[in-house]
Amino acid sequence: MMQRCEMCEASAVTVRQHEEKFVYGSGEDQVLLSAVVPVYECGECGEMYTGHEAEELRHEAVCRHLGRLTPREIRTIRESYRLTQEKFADVSGFGVASIKRWELGNQIQGESANNLLLLLRMPSNLLLVQEANKKQAFQPRFRTKISEIALQQSIEFKLRLPVVVEKAA
Repeated sequence: MMQRCEMCEASAVTVRQHEEKFVYGSGEDQVLLSAVVPVYECGECGEMYTGHEAEELRHEAVCRHLGRLTPREIRTIRESYRLTQEKFADVSGFGVASIKRWELGNQIQGESANNLLLLLRMPSNLLLVQEANKKQAFQPRFRTKISEIALQQSIEFKLRLPVVVEKAA
């Protein structure tokens, strides 16, 4: 398919790879990063521009700098288990919106989320997380036997225990 110029619509566009340097961060944390991106150049009007691929490659460079998984790597983990974003959210405990933002490159996941994602690359760890999510570890447990009515009332916060009045001797 012939690439058309975004400025003049001419079909005399060539593509070349270019190492682009860009600044990431601010103040003392500012660093110079680089990414090899495709650059489109029109032979008619001379316009040079990059597309969405360049933005994805810049984002990946930032992820590598921060030591985080890239959107493509996160998507690969999820797809390796043949899970939808919704099911992966159920299994992992992440929100669906977060998974979508990470996979689209709209947000870079934090360190703790990245660590869990790294662990989830191993199927045995995914199984452990699934088992942990199935357990209902926070169900209230009573040490003494109480009646079903009392149990139901306690769940509904209507527990009324009978008052025992001691008789004077």
